[in-house]
Amino acid sequence: KAQLVLLVILIAAIFNYVIGSFIPMESKESKGFFGYKGEIMMENMGPDFRDGETFFSVFAIFFPAATGILAGANISGDLADPQLAIPRGTLLAILITTIVYLGIAFSTGMLLFHCTVYLQVTDE
Repeated sequence: KAQLVLLVILIAAIFNYVIGSFIPMESKESKGFFGYKGEIMMENMGPDFRDGETFFSVFAIFFPAATGILAGANISGDLADPQLAIPRGTLLAILITTIVYLGIAFSTGMLLFHCTVYLQVTDE
């Protein structure tokens, strides 16, 4: 099934991100990567919206991830007990998506100085 292939690709991408975040390289420091440091995370904890961005415009990035999961309820014909499996699967999918998004956000917040990333994006 194509869904399983996509699942394997997504899991491999997440593991690639996590493993790559632990590999130290001096060449990454010029791009703002300094490894996991608590002081970097504390500096990045506050909001730093720029160029007209707000909480809701940034939240719009997460929203499709949660709403797209609900489309999985439409393929319930193969389930033995859809009344139990659909709510359980939907809530579990939203929970896993939230954990992955928050985990990547926190790890990125501990790895990168936000000023460095902003300057590189605006300079290009």
